[in-house]
Amino acid sequence: MKKKVLLLAFQFVILSVSGQTVTGIVLAADSKKPVSGVKVGVENTGIWTVTDNSGLFKINYHSNETLVFSRSGLLEERQTYITVPADRITVEMQAASIRIREIALAAKKKNYSEIEIKEEALKNIQAFSLNEVLEQIPGQKQRNLSLNEFKPIVFRSTNLGSLTRTGADGFGNKSFGTAVVVDGIPISNNENMQGYTGNYSAISPSLSNEGALFNPNMLGFGKANGYNGYFSNANFGVDLREIPVENIESVEVVQGIPSAKYGDLTSGLVNIQQKSGKTPYRAYIALREGTQEFNLNKGVKINDKLGFLNVNVNYLSSNSDPRTKFNRYQRVTTSLMWTVYNKNKNISNSLSLDYGDNFDNANFEEEDDSKQIIKNKNRSVRISNRFNWRFRESFFDNLSINANYSQSYQNTYDSKLVNSGGKIVGTSTTNEVYTGSYTPINYRQVQEVEGKPISMFISAELKKNLRTESDWIHNFLVGTALRSSDNKGRGRLGTPETLITTFAGGGQSFRPYNFGQNVRAEYQYSVYAEDNVFKRFGNYIFNLNAGVRFDNQFGSSVLQPRINSYLIYKNFKFRGGFGIASKAPSINMIYTGPRYYDQILADVRLPGYYNVGVVQTFVDYADNKDLKPSRSVRSEVGVDYKFAYGNVGLTAYYNKLYDGFTNEYYASKRQLANLKINYNGNNTPTYDITGYRNYFYLQNRIVNSLKSEDKGLELMMNLNKLPIRNISFDINGSYVETKNNSNVDRYKDSKTLADGAIYGLYRSVESQYKQMTVSAAVNYHLPKAGLVISFRTQHFFVDDKLIINPKSLYAYINTNMEKVEMTPEQINDPKQFASIKDNDVDEENTKLGKVFHNFNLKISKDFQNGFKFSFYANNFLDLKQIQSKTENGRTVETLKTDLLKLSFGAKIEYQF
Repeated sequence: MKKKVLLLAFQFVILSVSGQTVTGIVLAADSKKPVSGVKVGVENTGIWTVTDNSGLFKINYHSNETLVFSRSGLLEERQTYITVPADRITVEMQAASIRIREIALAAKKKNYSEIEIKEEALKNIQAFSLNEVLEQIPGQKQRNLSLNEFKPIVFRSTNLGSLTRTGADGFGNKSFGTAVVVDGIPISNNENMQGYTGNYSAISPSLSNEGALFNPNMLGFGKANGYNGYFSNANFGVDLREIPVENIESVEVVQGIPSAKYGDLTSGLVNIQQKSGKTPYRAYIALREGTQEFNLNKGVKINDKLGFLNVNVNYLSSNSDPRTKFNRYQRVTTSLMWTVYNKNKNISNSLSLDYGDNFDNANFEEEDDSKQIIKNKNRSVRISNRFNWRFRESFFDNLSINANYSQSYQNTYDSKLVNSGGKIVGTSTTNEVYTGSYTPINYRQVQEVEGKPISMFISAELKKNLRTESDWIHNFLVGTALRSSDNKGRGRLGTPETLITTFAGGGQSFRPYNFGQNVRAEYQYSVYAEDNVFKRFGNYIFNLNAGVRFDNQFGSSVLQPRINSYLIYKNFKFRGGFGIASKAPSINMIYTGPRYYDQILADVRLPGYYNVGVVQTFVDYADNKDLKPSRSVRSEVGVDYKFAYGNVGLTAYYNKLYDGFTNEYYASKRQLANLKINYNGNNTPTYDITGYRNYFYLQNRIVNSLKSEDKGLELMMNLNKLPIRNISFDINGSYVETKNNSNVDRYKDSKTLADGAIYGLYRSVESQYKQMTVSAAVNYHLPKAGLVISFRTQHFFVDDKLIINPKSLYAYINTNMEKVEMTPEQINDPKQFASIKDNDVDEENTKLGKVFHNFNLKISKDFQNGFKFSFYANNFLDLKQIQSKTENGRTVETLKTDLLKLSFGAKIEYQF
């Protein structure tokens, strides 16, 4: 009996106090006609409904809650009532147009440090792809338009001037750990295996090979120019140039701590909401710097039962150098989304089909002596379904089920003429001594990878909104998710006889590797729970979002607590967050295939009679199946302040990535055959194996050793209520310091094996970076004239890099393959272990020396007859900024080429 009383008391205190039903109608502000298909939700709860054909709705509501009204193409409306309205309310919604004074033209902060860019702000950016949108985020750098290379992104970390430079391992890990989610479903790059060298890294104690796992030179496929100049983004994050902007309703960027519902990430989240519901026809043509884009979309209401159908078709063609036709990127994307609601508007289902065809073509046959051809194809199909059921008579309020199946065909091809043949190559796939093959004198060298990535994702979530008698509001969420990654392609294609350039540092050699036969599907299982708590105390509003996530990623388990919170007092908001996140390795990192090391034992030739090459092949089976997920600890604190002219926010953060992915050398010892060549006049000689001797060489594997730290400050200020009419002013700034350390030894081989050392071991090197940027935008907005003039600037105050490699020798590998720590005397005495000592210090120490600038101008005009014209000019002042560098002990001045160059673009839109 006592247990029943306690249970009833618990239910009385905790279970939600029933709200009252609010009824209303949504009208178009200009025509006063009812608007159907508007989603009406209670903010920070799972309670929602949709307006019917008459614009009517009814929803459960408590006093002081906020009703949010949203539909694609319309300006979001928010209504809060101190007392629950007894009569039907009327809400008027305006078209999202530059003819509306309240339109948002810039990115805005949300609850914590998330940044949201809505539809009209997206149009104001006038971007060809998602990467240009994200350049508006604090800390990002505006780059010259070059779509002839893959586009990665990292947040709250230093951005590299080039991915082929040192430091790419830290950047690459963070790019790979940045998640992109579209309508609740993640886009995965875990299955991308379009790399030609597996986990290869050149052998050297110098800085030049730092970050080989994320160095496009090691992955191959591309023509170096621009930011990275490479097409293949294996081991990196999603290629953002493949995502057009026009079909996006809003983009939310979480640079801090994401909700517990989001997994398989370490470094940030890009959350995209696509357009759905009824929208007018909209077509546009955009031109800029050798790039042309064409787009058409429409959202139509079929009928009450069949709901809405949204269609978007996009075509883009881009040439990195308009003066030639040798390097072209083409993109074709088609999106279909079918959304239906039941009669009572408490069940919705969206089925979408997305097709993308991306093609890089760098055909240099007409101007290059080697007749080089480089191609990269990526055709993908994504089928997704999103089901949402708001219960009426149940303990839980809402059930959401998302499912996705994605399949791609990827083909990467690089070939060129080679006129230096006649070299011996190994062909065996077993450990043996045998007669090798010779390459032709003239041939076309071919590297080709064919991948067929397959991924699946399904998640289910239950939500419950509870309100106690003391007005504590709890929004509980529990969920689970499953995703799989696989690749069924033919893999790395080619033959050893068409010799691929020998990998530096040894005889590591090529053999075909079939993905479909060797790669098995990898799975991730997740469960998560979260409570989003709200409470009002007089002038204070308190929020706590606390959750925990458990992931089993490819067999490794990770527990990830996450907390975000804020306290609002009058015009101040104090906020903070802490969380742990993890990112599973890609299957390209796990399934790298066997390592083949070919050693030439003899090369005997008698022109006109015979050529005999004897090769010994060593095989190392080097899949990295012990790889664990990389992990990050993320924390931030911040304060926001609202004042008469706008708002300002400052955020301080500290993030640490550990167990990051990087390359590690390891020494191998084998028995190398001694040969006796048996000559017989002009006849082909034979050979006998007379014995074996010790042979040492280095191989590579991928390990969880990288550590990276980022700390910094972010500033965002929006002045949209200035006393000067029609003027708004936005400022964002970022200061960040980054430290990377691979924590793996560097090797130097001994040419003499003196003192019993075969390899010297050098300590890893810490690289340090600092960057400070400030961006500003002045918008002159005349709503009645439909005119927006935007003047945007970006200023670079700090861009420092300090990497000192003292080449600290501390140990060696002896002939028994043992690691031996060296004494100070052995290290300091130049006569001891001289064969493994390298005393030349590597150093990279660069600073800006002065402030550099980007200045851009954009003008948009709405003509009211459906036409809209936009014009933009980058570096419209045509600044040619000079930087000073020290080369060979003297100072030289060069043009700083990574700033925006003078360029123009235009966009013509028609809406009907």
